Amino acid sequence: MLLVGVWANRNWILGNWIKEVKAREPQTFRLRWVPTIFASKRKLEKLAYMPFAEYGSYFFSYITIFEKYVSKNFSKYAQKSIVLYPHNESEMGSLDHQAGVLNHAHSVYFFCSQDAISLVSHGLLEDKIRLAYCAVDVDCFAPDNFKRREKTIVLASKFGPRKGLEILPQIVEQLPDWNFTALGRGWNGFISRTSLKQLPNFSFQVFNKGSRNQVFSESEIFMSLSSLEGGPVPLIEAAQLGCKVVTTDTGFARDLFEDKKHGLIISKHPTTEEVVTAIREVGGMEYVPNEAVKLLTWDRIASLMLNDHFKIISKFDIKNANIRGVK
Repeated sequence: MLLVGVWANRNWILGNWIKEVKAREPQTFRLRWVPTIFASKRKLEKLAYMPFAEYGSYFFSYITIFEKYVSKNFSKYAQKSIVLYPHNESEMGSLDHQAGVLNHAHSVYFFCSQDAISLVSHGLLEDKIRLAYCAVDVDCFAPDNFKRREKTIVLASKFGPRKGLEILPQIVEQLPDWNFTALGRGWNGFISRTSLKQLPNFSFQVFNKGSRNQVFSESEIFMSLSSLEGGPVPLIEAAQLGCKVVTTDTGFARDLFEDKKHGLIISKHPTTEEVVTAIREVGGMEYVPNEAVKLLTWDRIASLMLNDHFKIISKFDIKNANIRGVK
């Protein structure tokens, strides 16, 4: 099986997805990283093309990569490919266009049901859909002798326009008895030009596995204010480490978390007042373990992909495709 990735995704969840699956089936999966230019996100990039050898099936970590390869060699990739769909982006084209492209795949792995339902309404065939949801990092575990601290909130994301962070300074200001910690990258400019740099109840740390495990384990609430997500993946990792949640109604939040049981699911574009009210309400709730999150393992993802892989080679009666048999 050929796994096609993008250089820029190596240290992001899409790259991690490919690496984790390959680690579980090293004899079945072959990994091929291609430079970012082959992702075809921009007009000039659509001219670049790197052919691949014949394999039994193919996995593409992004729809624009799959679109390029299936348009260059339809018979090679059509109905023999698995495509990962993390969330909608403008460079993917209209939903009608995306559905048309993805109907040429064997299956499409969605992070959440919302995106799957949306694309079905625009023509995607239902039998293509797999709700994969992603997986909790294998290194996500609580450190020894950690202590949960009351009235503590953690956010974890790369800073960006769809993260909904414009209202964060006002939230922190209105809750002076709560301590907020942000983990991520690219936050420095935002912090320096807002009141966050002066607020004693706000702190920032660079995101890595160590800081994630420590801060998530010590915090009472994980908060996500994003207006667009497939996940977010830190949401399931925070739940794994015992956080209650305050999250916008995006991505897999409603698929995996029960409102008013594991925390609160708020509107996609919340007001400051809505978030502050939610934090105070969740702060008074007892923690309830989220059993759904415990099922989100990389072993599950690998099994899902292997199942599709063997369906593909059976359908096309592929006898010699650099694969090994299943015992």
